Amino acid sequence: MKKIILAVISAFFLIASVNAETFDSVCKNLAKHPNMTGNFSQVKTISAVNRSMKSSGTFIFSLDGIMWKTEKPFPSTMVVGMTSVKQTLANGKETVIDASSNQIFTSISTTLSAMFSGNAAVLQDNFDVDFSFSGSDWKAVLSPKDNMVKKILLSLSIGGKATENSADLNSIVMAEATGDTITYNFTNQKYPKELTADEKSYFSSK
Repeated sequence: MKKIILAVISAFFLIASVNAETFDSVCKNLAKHPNMTGNFSQVKTISAVNRSMKSSGTFIFSLDGIMWKTEKPFPSTMVVGMTSVKQTLANGKETVIDASSNQIFTSISTTLSAMFSGNAAVLQDNFDVDFSFSGSDWKAVLSPKDNMVKKILLSLSIGGKATENSADLNSIVMAEATGDTITYNFTNQKYPKELTADEKSYFSSK
């Protein structure tokens, strides 16, 4: 019986170690592609009124930040950088706010920046990471350690496909402290080595 117990304990720690290494390898494989573009669909569920709102468009993830270009139901562009969040409406009107006042989007920006730079240690410093891997599917549930962030954001669930030498990011689910959720699904992902001049312009200061 003692040998069986020791074997179970050893297996538990072995699995935990493999999961930690796999999470690190997913980040390292994502870091092979510092730029990611494609299409997104978003579903925001508002718990207080039991209502869901859907939108879709194109996106850019880069080490400079994130660009969401919504095409439906209404055109708009949101650029989330490390210091500011800029929204541009279809009529050209721009609104720029300090990033610190939009903790949810900046958490996504800094999280994805860390993942696409292969810096799993930064994520583990700021989040409790619950990582799982099944077949080729990986999922990381990131729960913020900072109490101020917890008042706004309960968790980020990030998932995709992975092999030994590659990893894709296919979804993000944000669970807010209000009970609302925002789900992003990504399709037609591309990993250009360099962004085009037009794509880079979203992140340039004017």
